[in-house]
Amino acid sequence: MQKNFSKLILFLCLSISTIFLSGCGGDGSKDIAAPDFYTPKSTDSENAKADVDVYFDATISMKGYTTLAAGNVYRTLPDILDAIGTSMGKASFFKFGKEVTPIDNREHKKFSSQEPYIELVTAVHNVVDYANPDHLTVIVTDLFESEADWSNITKKIREKYFANHKAVAVIGVKNSFNGEIFDVGLNAAKFNYNSYDDPNRFRPFYLLILGDEAPVKNFMERFKDVQTLNNNTGYLLLSENLTETTIDFAKMALEEIEMENFFAETKLDIVSKGVREFGIDSFSSPAMFTVNFDYKEPLGACQLNLDEMTQDVRIFALDYDNGEWQELEENDVKIEVAAVEGEQNKFAAKFSMTPDKSLERGKINFVHAALVPTAKGYQLPQWVRNWNMANVDVAPGNFDGSKTINLIHVLNALKDAVFDTTRPAMIEFNFFVDAR
Repeated sequence: MQKNFSKLILFLCLSISTIFLSGCGGDGSKDIAAPDFYTPKSTDSENAKADVDVYFDATISMKGYTTLAAGNVYRTLPDILDAIGTSMGKASFFKFGKEVTPIDNREHKKFSSQEPYIELVTAVHNVVDYANPDHLTVIVTDLFESEADWSNITKKIREKYFANHKAVAVIGVKNSFNGEIFDVGLNAAKFNYNSYDDPNRFRPFYLLILGDEAPVKNFMERFKDVQTLNNNTGYLLLSENLTETTIDFAKMALEEIEMENFFAETKLDIVSKGVREFGIDSFSSPAMFTVNFDYKEPLGACQLNLDEMTQDVRIFALDYDNGEWQELEENDVKIEVAAVEGEQNKFAAKFSMTPDKSLERGKINFVHAALVPTAKGYQLPQWVRNWNMANVDVAPGNFDGSKTINLIHVLNALKDAVFDTTRPAMIEFNFFVDAR
């Protein structure tokens, strides 16, 4: 009797152990995450928070923005940046010339006057090195760099921000100006420039904004909202996202997705956000789905040419036993976008593939498919061209202080840096298919 009882206890123990070892649900399933290359992104900027670090260019050439009263946004800038920074998190202030120096207490208010502008060298690249990438960095400058070394700045921004899925924005503001401008053109000439009260002669200053995309967008929107003067203002956003359709796709109601040979599935324990799960009815037949979306350009977006688009497709198969993803070499995925007839700013995106040609049977597959602009399809806004002055030998009578030397070159370099690290996506689909 006791011997039989012992066998019963042993059987129960083994049974309980088997249940626990099999994992939740009793089917041996485990949480599935997307391949490491894919990082879910949030571009919901309305309530995005971040500590804000403001860096004032303290070189002599910035003094001229503080001298005239008419049309002067710059004089109110310290208070504006303090208010926006405090509303988003903690606001901290710094000044820079050759070196970066923190500003104590309320010293940042002095930058509305001529007093602090005494530095002789502008070293924006040192600010990029110094900046905390987890904060929102705002650099107030005229986009001049000593020795014109913007290639070095672009390289640092590419490695520190774009390579880590962060964004960069530029806000340009035409402001009254009366002062000295140094190192103009190839001959490094010096000019005195007075805009008087003529808006057509106002000289631009810039806010260079670096950080996570949602706070960057939030900052731009808040800055736009608090402007009380009608000064000419330009906005530029450089980001790997053109719209927020990545998140919308994962949250989209099933009745909004027209499917053929696809069906919605929920059997995987997916831990990656912003990703759907689909099943396939037939691996030998074409599979497709169509979604409608609004193409809404964010504030400051580059001009997009829909005729200059290309696909970015990567498909992976998971070895379930060792948890390793292997990228598949071939697929026949096709993404097509067309305007919805009769509806302004609304487009239909069609995704199609043949499962046998694009997925691996017997494994869990992850599909990343995006429609992205080519370099020609992602153009700087018109205001950048209008404010640009070529870097040539400038005679005193030909100098136009209302423009910025090499502006197109500088901002094009930043735009190209986005493409060096990641491709901005107009629309993006990310989903799993369990083909076991």
